[in-house]
Amino acid sequence: MRRILFSFSAAVAALPILIAGAALPENDAVVKGSAYIYSTLAVDGSYGSTSPGQNMDAILAIRAAGYDPSLDKLPGGVTPADYLEANAAAVPNAAAAGKAALAAEALGIDPANVGGTDLIAKITGGYDLDTNRYGADDFSHALGIIGLACTGTEVGPEPLDALLDTQIDDGGWGFGGAADPDTTALALQALVAAGIEADDPDLVEALDYLKDAQLDDGSWGYDGVGNANSTALVVQALLALGEDPETPAYTKGAANPISYLLSQQLPDGSFEGFDPLFAANQVVPALAGRTFCNMSETPITRVREQVTPTPITTVPVPPTVTQTVVPTTVVPAPPPTGTGTAAGTSRGLPLAMVAGAILLTAGGMSLALRRR
Repeated sequence: MRRILFSFSAAVAALPILIAGAALPENDAVVKGSAYIYSTLAVDGSYGSTSPGQNMDAILAIRAAGYDPSLDKLPGGVTPADYLEANAAAVPNAAAAGKAALAAEALGIDPANVGGTDLIAKITGGYDLDTNRYGADDFSHALGIIGLACTGTEVGPEPLDALLDTQIDDGGWGFGGAADPDTTALALQALVAAGIEADDPDLVEALDYLKDAQLDDGSWGYDGVGNANSTALVVQALLALGEDPETPAYTKGAANPISYLLSQQLPDGSFEGFDPLFAANQVVPALAGRTFCNMSETPITRVREQVTPTPITTVPVPPTVTQTVVPTTVVPAPPPTGTGTAAGTSRGLPLAMVAGAILLTAGGMSLALRRR
């Protein structure tokens, strides 16, 4: 791919387009999805997972829904801001630091000082001068770029060239020479955030790849089977490019990406996916019309009813009454006539719990690599 000329002013000029995005109609799905994520809040300030990456996604989703995640707190617990400050020093690489930097901004925390940890320095410290990359795979590299560009830190031309150089002939990005919608969607968000115009020929090729990869139900899938996580990432990429995912260009019969995502919401507000919480973390921002780069700029327009302790009613204990107990002879029941097996009830696990591999792992590759 061709070399690019870059200036920080170009990135700044591109931000209004990115921030504006395509306006999506308000719907209850965002509120319900956010409420589900909030319902998983633990006293340590985490949202239903021990994975720091998923917690960063949850913080971003709460903010994208118009709530202030720094206010989420259980009785006797701490807030997600406290959780981030306690865990910032342990982020393992530039990609994880990139996502954590976005979460810090969503919480109103300076990403250069999160509990004494400079997340921006963690991103830049992970830069490989030999490869000009922030991660060995394109997904991780793109997250590093996003973490810098979307927090106002200049990204030079070399990291962008390195990402463009790995674009595959069909226009997408992926692993092992095969493109996939997830990596392509994140690469597009990174390039736009860093100042590449949406009409750039390489970005147009990538958009054409996504159009060709869309499935008949309006969705996208990493392995050719549609899922909410992949579709949400692609929707964010379309928004970053200034595309409207509900136009005829992305409509298959009566379905489009937004109608597909809405169809995946479960009664409790979560979404069908590789696990319900993981899916909700990614779908809520997409339905709210937000990209990775502008979630922290979402106006806080909603106030959640905070959880309050349940009052404990003290019931008087009656005085102890001494009684004489008369032993009773127990006669064993006769054995049942006939034999048989009691029928048990079988319930399938949520679709989601099966796909353990979609969190940001490289290699041939499950999406396990990509969710840090």
